[in-house]
Amino acid sequence: MSEQSVSPSLPGAPSFFTAVKAIVWKDLRIEQHTRQTLSLMVMYSLVTVVMFNFALEANLAAARDVANGLLWATILLAGTLGLHRSLALEQDNQAIDAILIAPIDRRVIYVAKVISVTLFTLLLEIILVFMFVVFFNKPFWQPAVLFILALGTIGYVAAGVVITSMAIQTRSREVLLPILLFPIVLPLILPAAIAVAEYMTGQPEMTRVTSTVSLVLAYDLLILAAGFIAYPYVVES
Repeated sequence: MSEQSVSPSLPGAPSFFTAVKAIVWKDLRIEQHTRQTLSLMVMYSLVTVVMFNFALEANLAAARDVANGLLWATILLAGTLGLHRSLALEQDNQAIDAILIAPIDRRVIYVAKVISVTLFTLLLEIILVFMFVVFFNKPFWQPAVLFILALGTIGYVAAGVVITSMAIQTRSREVLLPILLFPIVLPLILPAAIAVAEYMTGQPEMTRVTSTVSLVLAYDLLILAAGFIAYPYVVES
């Protein structure tokens, strides 16, 4: 780690978890006042789901068959908007500069951003699950499905925060972000989608569910560890 990454053990520096809590609280307060991140994600998702519903209205059976893929596609696209918006606010308002000069470990920023963006995305998914149950009549409300969605969200956001922090400094960040992020999260989304699809059949094959969920959990742990280690170098570059 570079010399600019100040250890939280310095006199007067807040503890790691205190600093994480402060940044997460800041993000939640900003969203409460501006309503720019979550509202953007919800509106985009609403338009996407309604558009798909009308496009597939002539063939309801086909719509139900592809509902699982549409759900994950909507989460990915709306989540990318949330990631970009959350970190763009820091960059555009130069708030990131104030955080970087604070006497805290750079990894605090990573953990806090993963938590705050994950919270926004989970709130979005609650709305999406309700919409997909209404429009496509599929049992996405099952606790096991919600658990898989949450696991997928954690890994997706953990990778997204690192990629967004790199792409946000470029001029073509809106285009570059999905190009860099989607291939990286593909090994996460595929097994997560397969696990959810098993529960949509009504009689899930638990061996297949267990193996795919294990892949999702392994990806989460790996990407969280990689992001935690690499993030100080990302923000310093």
